[in-house]
Amino acid sequence: MFALKRRPRLPDVPIYVLTGEVPESFGGVTTVTIGRCNAFARLDDRPITMLTVSPKHATSNEALRDQLIADGLLDPRVSLRNPWSDFRDIPEDEICRLADPPEFPSSAIFESFDGEYQVTHNDSSDRTAQTDIFREDGTIGIIDHREFSEAGKIKLRRISLISRTGQIAKQWTSSTAMYKDWIMHLTQSHDMSILISERLTVSNQLTGWSNDNITFVQSIHSNHFGTGAMRKYDFPPPKARFYESLDSRDLVATLTQQQANDLRDMDITAGNNVVTLPNSLTLEPLKRPTSRDRRAGVIVSRIAPEKQIEHSLQSIGQLSESNTAPTLDIFGEGSSRPTLEKLSAQLDIESLVTFRGYAPAGGKKFRDYSFSLLTSKSEGQGLVLLESMAGGCIPIAYNIKYGPADIITHGVNGFLVEPNDVTGLACQIEQLINMPESDLRKLRRAAIRRSRDFLPDRIVRQWAKELHGAIQRKQSRTSPVKSRAKLGAVRLEHDAIHMRMRVPKALQEGAWEWAKISWVQRVSRTYGRASADLVQKNGKLIVRATLPLNKLAPAWPTPGRPTDFWLDLGEDTQFQRLRIRADEQTADLQHSDLELYITKAGNLSARVRSRDTTE
Repeated sequence: MFALKRRPRLPDVPIYVLTGEVPESFGGVTTVTIGRCNAFARLDDRPITMLTVSPKHATSNEALRDQLIADGLLDPRVSLRNPWSDFRDIPEDEICRLADPPEFPSSAIFESFDGEYQVTHNDSSDRTAQTDIFREDGTIGIIDHREFSEAGKIKLRRISLISRTGQIAKQWTSSTAMYKDWIMHLTQSHDMSILISERLTVSNQLTGWSNDNITFVQSIHSNHFGTGAMRKYDFPPPKARFYESLDSRDLVATLTQQQANDLRDMDITAGNNVVTLPNSLTLEPLKRPTSRDRRAGVIVSRIAPEKQIEHSLQSIGQLSESNTAPTLDIFGEGSSRPTLEKLSAQLDIESLVTFRGYAPAGGKKFRDYSFSLLTSKSEGQGLVLLESMAGGCIPIAYNIKYGPADIITHGVNGFLVEPNDVTGLACQIEQLINMPESDLRKLRRAAIRRSRDFLPDRIVRQWAKELHGAIQRKQSRTSPVKSRAKLGAVRLEHDAIHMRMRVPKALQEGAWEWAKISWVQRVSRTYGRASADLVQKNGKLIVRATLPLNKLAPAWPTPGRPTDFWLDLGEDTQFQRLRIRADEQTADLQHSDLELYITKAGNLSARVRSRDTTE
């Protein structure tokens, strides 16, 4: 009898999961990315491709994959690709098809192979001026050449792909252009592929870009606002460029429903393409709690300022004189370690706190500890919370955005503390240490039980469903219309800009469900949006909007820098972003320090005028 082949759950198209690099010591996003690839591969017993873009992997890509597999971290069905490695080793016949014969920069350096496969040349200011990447046969494959301005910024960059005969086959003026060509090269033979972009920096480089045969999925792993902007502005701007493109993406995956709601409430998203797909566990939960020292606390984290590990040390310091003083082991490395070691000495808690360095399988460490601490300024979800609960280690976490409140039920499977309340944190640790053993075991069992809600099989099935929907959304999209909205009137008041405009004729018949005005400051790329109203009047589709100036404020920290405006229109599967055409009768307005003006192309823009400007 023939065995029945299980129907694939994931879409039957190539799936690429994109990140930046895989550092020697990694956690967080890299752990999640590798775990996602593994879960996809296991679900349908199929190949998955993980993409990295760091030039650090140019000559070590296969060795990196072999090591990850040997360490039990990567499923053998997952392949690893990298543009620097791929273009270096591209066959000669494919190089011929890429032929694009520009010239080398006059200051480029030519070196012969000396046994090193990656060679860096520094300029007189000790900046990296050129990197040479050699092939296994000793021929040079890629030359990455940079020239700098007096201010130290890159004024010219040329990344040159060299044939085995020493000719330039292709040249790019930025790594972004190279990465886009590489992705196109990977996907060109397929009618449809899925690209899941995981890392913020790489997502920024692909802002506004996709292709007809690519279903683009954007994962969001962190709070969308920077803490500095949150302190400074009533309406802080998103901290990364890729937020400009969310409504045009085929799927946007947040880790918590709270973040999905906030993205909509802040006008950053409006479409139906935003879903919540939480992180999954990367290890098996304990079957039952194990015995452990109730005083033993642990942190598994990158040691960086935003993690606020000093709060955890201060809480231990408050309890150091107690007969049941807790201990704290910290697994991880980072820039803040020397400062924290000094703080530990100042608080006289060196006998209680131990810095244990990076642990490759940090998630397993929780099984040896009674409680874990998370005192970050913000998180995307907090994978360490799931790993802690899976190990029967009771999490004590600041109730920050995002993650802790979505995972922890206070007093049932962990504890929540108000952000930055160090004394409250200390009290919660002390309460846990003094709990009856039966209550502690009950908490540990509940924590393990809650962690099972995030088993990979459960989460990956949610992903499979949403990826099918993303492909349908992609296939239903129409190409953007090349047109502009027509500004009819604008009024500038002390606290707001009021606008009225007409939707272009080509889009009048669309079943638009929402409208927003978006803006981008040209230099900083500060992005924002405000809701607008759609009104039918005399057979024409009109948009009315009020833009509060305090919402626009983040775009104007420096006088003279232009901010450009767009009209955004959307419905279930369609999204259009249009410049707003203006004339002197509608846009030549000044009020206080703000000036609305018309660009050379006839579009609406604004800028803050310098106070000493002569009228």
